[in-house]
Amino acid sequence: MYQHAIIGLEGLTLTDQEKDWLQNHTPKGVILFARNVQSPEQTKVLLEDVRKHAGKGIWAAIDEEGGRVHRMPWVPFNKRTQAADFGALYKKDADEAIKQVFKDSYQAGTALKELGFTHNCAPVLDIFYPQGDPIIGNRAYAKDADSIATLATACMFGLHDAGIDAIGKHFPGHGRADTDSHLAMPEVDADLNTILKEADAFPQLFQKGLKHIMTAHVAYPNINKDVATFSKYWLQDVLQNDMAFKGDIWSDDLCMKGCGMPVPEAAEKAMDAGCTVLLVCEPDGVQEFMQAFTS
Repeated sequence: MYQHAIIGLEGLTLTDQEKDWLQNHTPKGVILFARNVQSPEQTKVLLEDVRKHAGKGIWAAIDEEGGRVHRMPWVPFNKRTQAADFGALYKKDADEAIKQVFKDSYQAGTALKELGFTHNCAPVLDIFYPQGDPIIGNRAYAKDADSIATLATACMFGLHDAGIDAIGKHFPGHGRADTDSHLAMPEVDADLNTILKEADAFPQLFQKGLKHIMTAHVAYPNINKDVATFSKYWLQDVLQNDMAFKGDIWSDDLCMKGCGMPVPEAAEKAMDAGCTVLLVCEPDGVQEFMQAFTS
């Protein structure tokens, strides 16, 4: 199980426990947050240390969407344009918006590659829905799937050209959710046709080369009782069968309250549903997960 995990780290340097896990129970990767980054030099050294213990093949991920979701407080990461602002420009000058999204993502991707990262949790493929919880809000490019797909494709190409794998999120859609899945289990009150129409950016990006998606810790009770992360219907029937997605399915962070269960149980349910990558971000959750699956 741990070989499928992307684990969060405690601080700016590896603890002895983390060194032991990386060397003897090597996860698929690590993910860094603001608590792990102080400067470009320190971040680079931290990821070099990760690879010294885990091997060169380990993944290193981060959330650098641009705008309000960024982890590293230095250029280019802290000066990037919010997705919704690109969406506003797209309405006025579509070609210019596409160029700017690509340039922004390529610059960020190049800087990520230089630091030692391999994956970025972007682009956001959720729609902007004004009645939804603001956790998505201006992180969304637009209110319609086609505009989102066009701009998100430019983002993906920018990252890919820089040597960083893009991760589209949050399948099948978080924009309509009634609460923040970090804090509680959200629901979306919509029918299947509406959800699939609004999720159409996902298959559009699959056709352009998107190899990674992240699930939504959201339930869609009109269609299926399970949160999408734990739902064979959403991950196997819809994503893999209907949309023909062949890549890696990342769970959103299994430490989030939207899971509604302990981390080890959430990990097993996510794997059973079809997730191939298990995101475990918080140090307490990582401890719980590693103890459960390495003892």
